[in-house]
Amino acid sequence: MPRSVPGRSARRNPAAPLVSVLACSAILLCPLAAHGSVSVLQPPRVIDATGPLTLTLLVTGDQDLRRYAVPESLDVTASGDLAAPARMTLKRVGTGPAILNLRRGENRTINYRGEWPEGLRGQVRLDIIGIDAAPVLITLNRAPGETPATVTAPVVAGAPAAPKASAPAATSAPPAGNAPPVTPVVSAASPSAPVPAPADLRDAQRLSFNDPMYILFGAHDGANAKFQISFKFRIYEGKDPGSKRFIDNLYFAYTQFSLWDLHSPSKPFEDTNYRPSLYYYLSDTGVKNSVISRLSIASGFEHESNGRGGTDSRSINTLFVKPTMYFGDQNDWHWRVAPKVYAYLEKSENEDIAHYRGYMDLNLAYGRPDSWEFAATLRKGTQKTYGSVDAQVTYPLARLVPGTAGYLMLGYFYGYGESLINYNQKTPWQVRLGYALSR
Repeated sequence: MPRSVPGRSARRNPAAPLVSVLACSAILLCPLAAHGSVSVLQPPRVIDATGPLTLTLLVTGDQDLRRYAVPESLDVTASGDLAAPARMTLKRVGTGPAILNLRRGENRTINYRGEWPEGLRGQVRLDIIGIDAAPVLITLNRAPGETPATVTAPVVAGAPAAPKASAPAATSAPPAGNAPPVTPVVSAASPSAPVPAPADLRDAQRLSFNDPMYILFGAHDGANAKFQISFKFRIYEGKDPGSKRFIDNLYFAYTQFSLWDLHSPSKPFEDTNYRPSLYYYLSDTGVKNSVISRLSIASGFEHESNGRGGTDSRSINTLFVKPTMYFGDQNDWHWRVAPKVYAYLEKSENEDIAHYRGYMDLNLAYGRPDSWEFAATLRKGTQKTYGSVDAQVTYPLARLVPGTAGYLMLGYFYGYGESLINYNQKTPWQVRLGYALSR
């Protein structure tokens, strides 16, 4: 069967070029209907990073006629294992029509190419921004000569073999009549619509980060350190990953925080706080408008204590609600505002803790996934000027030392209650420097 050639009608009708121009103008001025689907062809599992990355889009028509505006470039988020995401821009290879007109079952491939970020290596997840296609997982090898230079493969992730996509320009496959496409594909989004990358990988796995994990060292009023470990675990995974049911989004989390006195001869721990919690959590509620680009919500029960007895014992039980609002493109510079509002269920060992801590932790952050982030948690007690400021500045360590993970972190604390043992004492200001696994 001869291949479908776009523009054939232009050779039959002298007036067709003018009609085509007017039709394209109308298409560009009006949103294109998403009547088909877009997939990403899976590159080789191991890629040679000494050469450029080539990704291939497979566009398939799934109705009698489908129009698709081909973007001239693709923005891609490349996320290394435990590393900050990096932004890549891939340019279209060769030339081809700006608008694809596809019949049902007909498909086209378009190639895009770009250079790898310098510090990226190891296992990498590739997310195309603006196109609702499944992410691609590859292993990046920077040792020259160890892997083939080619990075294009004719296999769709998780699907049977598809037509090869070696041609630089858009190519076509024969129509499949009324048969459905043979590859599992997803509906295309507007190429310019901002689609967030996985939020610093915090929610990408069943076991994931919760609060920041770090270790910091300082020396004001005696050498000291503080460190924190924190993780969360999704207890039950239902059949629908997008489900909002309570049982499908129930998490157990555990956070442990310690203050370490490095000035005293025996180097004792000044205090250690243990904070288990059980809560409902939606990473993305679907709420989005011209102001808020994403809204997360968490709500549940939390216990916090220092595990001591007698007069040094401290503990509280709370119920909390924590919405997290994102403002701006999450792949670029953006704001994050997360007020954690709580009510005390039990605080008999420290009845006046609300005087110093209040009823809300307000977390504010401004940053970019692959660059600086400036964050602070503010507390205001119900009495006098009691409260605290806990601020951090972080920067991806891989930007400084390629091949590393985590962040260089500078922390500042001033106010009351850095730990439970001294919740009613104003401690000297502290500036500490260290390392964070997550922020």
